[in-house]
Amino acid sequence: MIKSFRVPENKDKHTAYHDTLKKIEEGKRRRTGHEALLLSPVYRIAISTAASLILIFLLHLFLFSSTTLQTGNQATSFRLPDHSRVILTSNSAINYSTYFWNRKLRLEGEAYFEVNKGKKFIVKTDEGSVSVLGTRFLVTEKENQLTVNCFEGKVSFENKNVHEIIPAGTSAYFENNALASKTETTLLYPSAAIFNQQYSAEEVQNVLVALENFFQVTIHFQTINQHFFSGHLETANLETALKIISRSLNLDYSFQSDEVIYLTEKREV
Repeated sequence: MIKSFRVPENKDKHTAYHDTLKKIEEGKRRRTGHEALLLSPVYRIAISTAASLILIFLLHLFLFSSTTLQTGNQATSFRLPDHSRVILTSNSAINYSTYFWNRKLRLEGEAYFEVNKGKKFIVKTDEGSVSVLGTRFLVTEKENQLTVNCFEGKVSFENKNVHEIIPAGTSAYFENNALASKTETTLLYPSAAIFNQQYSAEEVQNVLVALENFFQVTIHFQTINQHFFSGHLETANLETALKIISRSLNLDYSFQSDEVIYLTEKREV
C-alpha cells in the first residue's frame, strides 16, 4: 500500500493527491464487482453445482471402490476387514467393497473361509450365494458347477431354484442351478488349509515367518539366543504348530489376541 500511494518526486502534491483518490476509487469498484459476482444467482448456482459434483464423486469413490485379490499358480492367505481368514487357491479371485465392508464378497474359483462370528457373511458366485454367520467352509466354483464343503457349523446355499442347508461334515454339489448330490465327508480341513512343511536345522525365525504368512498372524519372537528347528509341521491349527516348536526348543508362547502371539524363552522354575 505504501509503495502504491507514495508521492513520486516528479509530481506536485496536488497531482499526487488526485492520483491517490483515483486509485482508491478503482479499488472500491473492483471490490464492488467481486461482491456483486458473489451475490449473483449464476455464481451461486455454479458453486452449488461444483459442490454437488464433488459430493457425487466422493460418494462414488466410497460406495463403488472395491478390492480385488487374484492368485496365479500359488494359493494365498489373507484376512478380510472383519478379520475372517481366507485361503484363496490358485487361479482364483475375490472382490469386495473397500470402504463399506458389509461381509459380502464375490468369488471366482475356490476359497476356504474361516469366518468370525457376526452378521450374515455372504459369498456370491455365478451359481448362487453361500451365506453363514460364523463357521469354516470351502467353496469351489467352476463354470456351471459349484461345490460347498462345510467343516464346522452350517451354511446355506441359495439361487433362483434352490435353497439348501448344508451342515458340518457334508459336501453338496450343484450343477445348472440344481442340487446334484449331497454326501458326507470325514475331512476336518481341506488340503489348502493345512500348513505342511519339512524343516532341517532351520532358523526358527524363518519358520515363524512362514507361519505368519500362512495363518495371517503376527508372532513376536523375544529371545537373545539363536534357535534352529528340525521337524515336520503338518497342521491346520496354529496353536498345534506353536506347541511343537515350543516343546522342541524349550520355549513358551502366549496369545495376546487371536492374531498376536509372543514366543519367549522358557522361565526356569
